[in-house]
Amino acid sequence: MKKRFLSVVLALILSLSFAGNAFAASYHENDIEKYIIGQLSNAKIPGGEISIVTSGKEVYSASFGDVPETNSDLKIGSLSKIFTSISILQLIDSNKISLDTNIVDVISGSGNVPDITVEELLKQTSGYTTTQKIESGNIPEPLGKKGEYQEARINYAILGKIIEEVSGDSYSDYIQNKILKPLQLESTYTTDDMSGKDVVLGHDNLFGLPIAKKAEKTDHDEWDAVPATGIVSDAKDMGSVLSMFLAAGGKTLSYDQIEKMYADGTDCGNTIFATKGTSGLGWIKTKVGKQDVYYVSGAIDGYISSAFLVPGQDLGITMLFDTSDVISGNDVIEELMSNVICLAIGEKARTIDSKAVMMPHIEFDIVYIIVFLASLVPFLMMSWWYRNTRKKSIGIIRTIVDVVVHIGLPIAIYQYVPVIIENVLGDDLGSWFMIKKFLPECYYVTLLVMAVLFAGIPVKVISAIVAIKKGPLEEEEYLSEELGEENSERENKDDSLEEKQEDNSDVGEDVSEDTENAEKTDSEDIEDAEKTDSEDVEKTDSESAENDGDNVESQKENQALVSKDEDESEKVQDDTEEAAATLEEESEEIVKEENETETVEETESAEVVKEFKTRRQKKEEYESSFEREAVKALENNSSDENQTDIDKDLSGIKKDSDMQTAVPKIKKRYNPQKGMPVKIVVEPDDDLDN
Repeated sequence: MKKRFLSVVLALILSLSFAGNAFAASYHENDIEKYIIGQLSNAKIPGGEISIVTSGKEVYSASFGDVPETNSDLKIGSLSKIFTSISILQLIDSNKISLDTNIVDVISGSGNVPDITVEELLKQTSGYTTTQKIESGNIPEPLGKKGEYQEARINYAILGKIIEEVSGDSYSDYIQNKILKPLQLESTYTTDDMSGKDVVLGHDNLFGLPIAKKAEKTDHDEWDAVPATGIVSDAKDMGSVLSMFLAAGGKTLSYDQIEKMYADGTDCGNTIFATKGTSGLGWIKTKVGKQDVYYVSGAIDGYISSAFLVPGQDLGITMLFDTSDVISGNDVIEELMSNVICLAIGEKARTIDSKAVMMPHIEFDIVYIIVFLASLVPFLMMSWWYRNTRKKSIGIIRTIVDVVVHIGLPIAIYQYVPVIIENVLGDDLGSWFMIKKFLPECYYVTLLVMAVLFAGIPVKVISAIVAIKKGPLEEEEYLSEELGEENSERENKDDSLEEKQEDNSDVGEDVSEDTENAEKTDSEDIEDAEKTDSEDVEKTDSESAENDGDNVESQKENQALVSKDEDESEKVQDDTEEAAATLEEESEEIVKEENETETVEETESAEVVKEFKTRRQKKEEYESSFEREAVKALENNSSDENQTDIDKDLSGIKKDSDMQTAVPKIKKRYNPQKGMPVKIVVEPDDDLDN
């Protein structure tokens, strides 16, 4: 009866387990896979692989992007701590050490280190900081505050030394014999054994673009971290490790140690689920929904990975990706991984913002461009620097400025860029080694900027030697260079000069036309006068018989009048020719003034008007009879109330040639009844009174 009852209970348990596993497999295939595929492009992930397991087996696995298979090898970064913590717990199981063991009791060369226990190293509350490392085999003293969580690789590097000291084997040999073989992990090994292995290429993010790179062997002198970050594995092997934890250890680890691992730890702040968490024996514990979730995650150069345990649902998930991006990509990938866990336990998953990766990179790229262009400023100013060196010598102040720019500034950049990056992106990037590993574009841009600034030293030294050898800048050479700098300004003035020339040409044509009209009018007047005189002479001859004396007298007067008219006609012709010659000379002067390259200082307008008004009233002092008559008209015929307005209009005149255009307009405006003087021939018989 009892056997039958036990058989029924066992069958029921197995059927429930099978149904649960089948449901889990169906659930992941329909939801998790669809979510991951849909978010890979938004998260800018080249490729990855995933494995989902229970305590009994793997229920789902898949690879994405450029990762060909689920057993493809990738560097797992901080997931290496899982193997180190398992090894320590195994040593505790065998009573070789305990959680309270002090490191000075098991590691040689640590005599000056204060009391630090194995448990503090596992929980990362020893006081060590992210920048500390083991140097030349000597363990340094902690620089931070003991009891506070700080993720530092040196904690697990020291645990690796404890494993080697206590077991007598190398770290690589120990995990190979005690973990990898019992769990039948075929694709797991340290980076020291990576030679000849087919490891998937990782990707660094350069200026927002993933660039493939070959996986590199761990640098022990700098990285200090094979027990912390130096293991290579795949999703299937990591799934087997998670199954071991869900199965309460089995032959690899005792249930007592699993319980210790599941216990609450020290507060470690926010988790990737945006919840509070605690740091236990190698794992971070937090609560998502109603489930306790344990996880380890981390990034190494070119890779990012994570492992999750949900004991309440007998669920383990590991995800490995072949990219790393500390500016924005790692945060986005962690969000994707947390959303996968949320889907697996029945919570809602958020969609990845397609701009979440690129926008921070664009901001950084703008800063890179500005800094690089700023480093080129001293070279862009070399011409000015060279001229001033020849003109004013070097000088103490300029020497100090050059030393600060080309020596002091690069040194300051080298010192403070890691500090700035650390404050902006996190404590893990506070050294040039870490910047080169995780932020290569910043590393190379900084080197380029420093090289440009340092290159200014030999360039300026050579330029200074040449400048001293040539001596001070001579006046002609200096003026030539100054004129060269003004060429562009002069070219801008060419258009205005051409327009002015066209305007002056129009004025010249108007004046020429007026002169021709005047000549034509004078000629017609002369012909009329001659015709009239001829008629008068004939009339006088016909009447000569009656009165010879009167005729003789009249003839003399007519001849005198004709002679006078001829003199006046010649005078008018001379004045016309003189005006034409003056106009031609003024046109030549205008063209000459427009082609001159040097700026002529303008005469004060008040002085021009004064000089124009105070000229002596002699014919030879004026350039034309037109000008003489215009001045007389303005000065003699303008009322006092108009004289102020006339002076105001004249104030804009800067040279005599402008007066020829301005005066007639002013005269017409204020003295419309006045015109240019005309020649009047008075005949003896005219009744002047009428």
